[in-house]
Amino acid sequence: MRTTNLFILRGRVGQAPKAFGKAAKVNVATDRFRTDTEGKRQEETDWVTVTLLNEKVAAWALANVGKGDGIYAECRVADGSYKKDGETVYTTDIIANAFHKLDLGARDDAEA
Repeated sequence: MRTTNLFILRGRVGQAPKAFGKAAKVNVATDRFRTDTEGKRQEETDWVTVTLLNEKVAAWALANVGKGDGIYAECRVADGSYKKDGETVYTTDIIANAFHKLDLGARDDAEA
């Protein structure tokens, strides 16, 4: 059986991408809504840091993507670990395979 490691992200950039050598990292906000116990609608924001390892994509993002821009990314989830002061530190990274700028228009809090 063939398996897939695919994470699709559509959201807004929280701050301009930052360069890390030939790569870049972008913080992306995604919103979700829930109804609390009193029946009131509550918005919650999740923040995801996306790593752009492709040198051309990273350079494009650094030049063309800024705070508040809408993005669409197809990513993979990569787990890793390293030793620090004799202890193992575990990491989870979101690595973009595709990264595109979107016109999401103005925020509409009436969307579900």
